[in-house]
Amino acid sequence: MHEFLAYLWFFILAFELFMYVILDGMDLGIGVWALFDKNEDHTSAGLSIISPFWDANETWLIMAGGILFGAFPAVYAIGANALYIPIMILIFGLIFRAVAIEFREHSKRKRLWDVFFGFGSLAAIFGQGFAVGGLFGGIKIGPHGFAGSPWDFLTPFSFILSFGFLFGYMMLGSSYTVLKTEGEFQKINYTRVFISAILSTILTVTGLILLPFLNLPEMKMWLSSPYKYLLATLYILAAFIISMIILNTRAKKNENGLYLWVSFLFVDMFAAGVFEIFPYIVPPDVKIIDVASPDESLIAMLIGIGMVIPVILAYNLYIKRHFRGKIKKETSYYG
Repeated sequence: MHEFLAYLWFFILAFELFMYVILDGMDLGIGVWALFDKNEDHTSAGLSIISPFWDANETWLIMAGGILFGAFPAVYAIGANALYIPIMILIFGLIFRAVAIEFREHSKRKRLWDVFFGFGSLAAIFGQGFAVGGLFGGIKIGPHGFAGSPWDFLTPFSFILSFGFLFGYMMLGSSYTVLKTEGEFQKINYTRVFISAILSTILTVTGLILLPFLNLPEMKMWLSSPYKYLLATLYILAAFIISMIILNTRAKKNENGLYLWVSFLFVDMFAAGVFEIFPYIVPPDVKIIDVASPDESLIAMLIGIGMVIPVILAYNLYIKRHFRGKIKKETSYYG
């Protein structure tokens, strides 16, 4: 029973993080593109796209933190020490983004706040990349918890992963903008999806070539059966999905299909990330079942999460349905 509950909560935690990545990643990607676009109308359109739900998307990240604290308190303590700096970069990036969005609405110098909006999004993305890269790079565990340096997260792999998050979120944000806009701005975002897909491909190939030289503690596990076959399948599937994304961007048709292909890519790569650390939660030493809370706590938490997740999912579906369709200039919230 303990093993079942521990693994169940691990996958619930993974689901929460995935929902944050796929929903707020779109917002962060739109924010980064604001750095490269001096047309204030384009940024206003992007903000109109995300305005109904950008702040609500952060709920998934907060819930993930709560689950980690309740279901895996030892991991929460380790992460709070080992990844303190990346987590602070993420939090300050999200705060800075929120301030920029709200101040821009009332400012006459909108371009200034567009830049702040972009840098806040960029900081949040690199905070995530450094945190996950630090986790995969191996956190030093001693008899009393974290035994390393707070700068251990700064590794070549964490930088590769951070740029992977960046290009992926840029692709996700621009593909959703294609879905929500039309005309010239839509054509620009078709090109942005194409650029992001090419950059992601180059980075992935480079990362795979460098992987044997990065001395990651999980390498032995990844090269063993059945992991190597599963991960190879997922990466081959990712190559196929990226080829479909590129074909869709060149044809500039099937905007719904383009966003779905990008979403499938995120599902595929997130699944690869989950299976790359399973059954560990802090590789290569801390297993899921070894640090899970007592069964009574895990069962009690299931009751709460069973009520909360359906409500949040229903809210997201309602908002998406209510604000479906194209963004028109006269419906802009931030212009």
